Amino acid sequence: MSSSPDFQRLVSLRTLPPTRLAAAALLALLAATLLAAAVMACTAAAVVLLTPQSGSALEIRSFTSQLQSPRSITLATAAFAAACWLLHSLLNGFARSLCESIAADIISRIRQHIHRKALRLEPADLTGTHADDAPRVFHTSAESLERHIAAWLTGICTAAPLLLLTSAAAVLVARQMAIQTAVPVILTAILIRRERNRHLAAEQLLDDQVHRSRRQMVQTLGKARIVSGFGMEDLEHAQFELQLREYHQKRQALRLQQRRSRLAAWLLLTAAFGIPALIIALQLSAGFPVLACLTLPPLLLILFHATSELATLPDHSSAGGELADEITRYLDRIPGVSQVAGAGFLNPLARTLTFDQICWESEDARRILDGLDLRITLGERVAMLSLQKLPARALASMIPRLIDPSSGRVLIDGRDIREGTLESLREEAIFVGGDDPVFDATVLENITCGRPDITKQQAVEAAKLVHADHFIRSLPRSYETALGEHGLQLDVGQRFRISLARAAARQPALLIIEEPEAPLDADTKAMLDDAWQRLSDDRTILFLPSRLSTVKRCTRIVVIHNGRIAADGTHEQLVRTSEIYRHWEYQRFHPFREDRELG
Repeated sequence: MSSSPDFQRLVSLRTLPPTRLAAAALLALLAATLLAAAVMACTAAAVVLLTPQSGSALEIRSFTSQLQSPRSITLATAAFAAACWLLHSLLNGFARSLCESIAADIISRIRQHIHRKALRLEPADLTGTHADDAPRVFHTSAESLERHIAAWLTGICTAAPLLLLTSAAAVLVARQMAIQTAVPVILTAILIRRERNRHLAAEQLLDDQVHRSRRQMVQTLGKARIVSGFGMEDLEHAQFELQLREYHQKRQALRLQQRRSRLAAWLLLTAAFGIPALIIALQLSAGFPVLACLTLPPLLLILFHATSELATLPDHSSAGGELADEITRYLDRIPGVSQVAGAGFLNPLARTLTFDQICWESEDARRILDGLDLRITLGERVAMLSLQKLPARALASMIPRLIDPSSGRVLIDGRDIREGTLESLREEAIFVGGDDPVFDATVLENITCGRPDITKQQAVEAAKLVHADHFIRSLPRSYETALGEHGLQLDVGQRFRISLARAAARQPALLIIEEPEAPLDADTKAMLDDAWQRLSDDRTILFLPSRLSTVKRCTRIVVIHNGRIAADGTHEQLVRTSEIYRHWEYQRFHPFREDRELG
């Protein structure tokens, strides 16, 4: 019934929990039985009340001989029908809840896969091209898929038994008349659903055409200067009148389609209940038992409802299939970075970090790095610059293997970092982003990341090293203060120092620091300048700087241009010898840059 193999796999008997599915089906079957019993009891009570001397009434009264009056019989059957209805509602609600819980469990497993995949994919998205993909499939697509799976399971588990039991009850009451009346009810219920989908598709097409015509008319308003300047008023008015007529024609066609949709639905509903009503009326006038004639209409109404719900299953499977395909495409993406078989422990940087003939292309096939060679020795403070942020950021991201080069090698002490495990590499080469968020946890947990091998004392020492301890102790609960969405909100400088403390607590041999682009206050700048000096002891640091003071404090500046190293030296050297470096400095720090941006 599903148009998507992925959706079929999600709702197949092999993947669904058999116990809960069987329980839902059993509850729905009992609920359908009780509903049929309630209908028959109600009609029996009505027959006794309205025609106490009829044959049907006497038959009913024979089952309840202890009751002495038609009113007593009516009250007893009404109470029985009410109890059946109440139990039907409860059992049907439990069955739906079980179906919804099954769907929720399926989506929970899918979200776990999405989360794991996002942790592998998102660090490599340096340009932010796929920044919205994981949130979209995790939240919007998964939530919509859960609704479709729940509706599909509910239809199978509740509507199907209801259809079967109602049909069986109708056949027991009056077999020939039940068949004559049920056929038009079932057919019209299916036709109503199909016609509704067809009309909705036609309305959507016409609605798109109406919006397109409206946009075309709005766009003409932006041509006023050219029209006035070249004396094109008459031509523009004539064209606008034509567009306006087309717009009204499409609006009229849309309204006509909507009226046709309502008329078709009304005609089909009339046929669905008019034909059975006519058949029942003819049979009643021919002397058919009153009980059967009164029992069939509510059963047919239930039959129509159950058929209508089952007719929606293809829609749910089709829409759910599209969502399942979208999620599957995301989960099937191949991460650019993976740990090779047989990878071993990678020792910390002890001598040199080498980039050997590094090439890298962005997703739009732009060559960002092209045969780049660079050698960095232990203990250096290196500023990595490029006119656009991406080349320098891409090169820095290769060190902890957030991305891998298209070709070339990154070597630590002569060993290709791809030969080491990701865990050992990222333990000793840490990337601190300029706008890294905090986690929904305490300050201490944000620094230790929950690792038991990092004690509170070590976290405090790391915070002191980067001048975060003072503001942390001023928080309401010091290191136990909750941060994140439901906790205390920190400013950019405070979040950045928390990220620095998180990195410093691990005492890495190699630290890549991307400074925040957002403005920092003078006190934060001064503390960061001192923190850079403290962090530099016995450690190699690579900066992606946003402040000129940081660049000047580095022992070495590397400028990347056209995919290669275009300049390499100190600030004083490059100011004199490198036109590209002077241009980089002018772009970011000349006093009139804000006026140019505003202009």
